[in-house]
Amino acid sequence: MIQRLISGILGGGLLLALIGFGGLPFTLAIGLLSALGVLEYAELMKRQDLRPQTAVMLFCSLFLLALIYVVGSKFGLDPLESVHIGERTFGLMLFAVLVIVFLKEILRGDPEQGLSNAAANLFGTVYIGFMFAYILLLRFIPGKDGLFYVLFTVLVTWANDTFAYFIGVNFGKHKLSPKISPKKSIEGSLGGLVGGLLMAEALGSFFQKPALSLLILGLLVVVAGQFGDLVESVIKRNAGVKDSGHFLPGHGGVLDRFDSLLLAAPVVYYMVIYFEPFF
Repeated sequence: MIQRLISGILGGGLLLALIGFGGLPFTLAIGLLSALGVLEYAELMKRQDLRPQTAVMLFCSLFLLALIYVVGSKFGLDPLESVHIGERTFGLMLFAVLVIVFLKEILRGDPEQGLSNAAANLFGTVYIGFMFAYILLLRFIPGKDGLFYVLFTVLVTWANDTFAYFIGVNFGKHKLSPKISPKKSIEGSLGGLVGGLLMAEALGSFFQKPALSLLILGLLVVVAGQFGDLVESVIKRNAGVKDSGHFLPGHGGVLDRFDSLLLAAPVVYYMVIYFEPFF
């Protein structure tokens, strides 16, 4: 527990500092996390006798981040333009990955599990590469709003995870999804919801943002985060492991630590982009 607490505080403090810096330091940090996440996912694929196309997943993940950063900072475009360019690239890259992963399976000349391999690699690229890119897209929203919404997503997600963990450990009696994640409880899930909403309200008050809008956004972050946690649990359950890796002592791997954030970030991004007047 002490090891978990110390590593969590140090890791969380470093991430918050990098969020504050933004720009290249934050981009490089997200790139490192994305790369480590891909490597963890590749190992989980191997445990299921699947063939990971690690180079393809790594290239697509890092290329997206580079595009979002470089187009905006090196070519003098408005940050919002770089966001739109990065967004439009997702569809093209998804098509390219689909072609590449199936082509590689065909060239192997071994059709056994070919569809499963291709589907797993395609999922890994979207789940890790695209979802981490949304964290960077959030930070590049023009002005101070980019900083606020990344902090909001991270802190509400952390509050959800923290409250869910401690409430679940001490008061959890009713299993949330016993076959997928035996340790998660309904009590823990509700505790996470309360913690996330309290954090959303506190951030709204501190940054003088509309309280009702942020409570709704906080609710969506909590729901997306808990769903993301279960998604990663399915992946680990199929691979027969408890943790995805050993990135942070006491916390497991990158995917263990950022599974909630990976699905919460796109939700916040699209809510802010499409419902801007309310935020």
